[in-house]
Amino acid sequence: MEIEVTPEPALEEREALLAALAQREEGPTGGYGSVWRLAGLLENVDSDDLVPRPEPAVGSPRSSRGANRA
Repeated sequence: MEIEVTPEPALEEREALLAALAQREEGPTGGYGSVWRLAGLLENVDSDDLVPRPEPAVGSPRSSRGANRA
């Protein structure tokens, strides 16, 4: 494979880039490993969904009276 880098890097930089690419794991990452997929998912997340809702206080009253009556 021929690699083209624009603008043309210095010789040491080009060698470092080629060495890094050679160490990269080969094979398909699939759609689930894509950074673009993650960015698209996060774009549609409402930040309010990420905030945990507070737990009710211990011993708080029930919302309907007589819920435990037999």
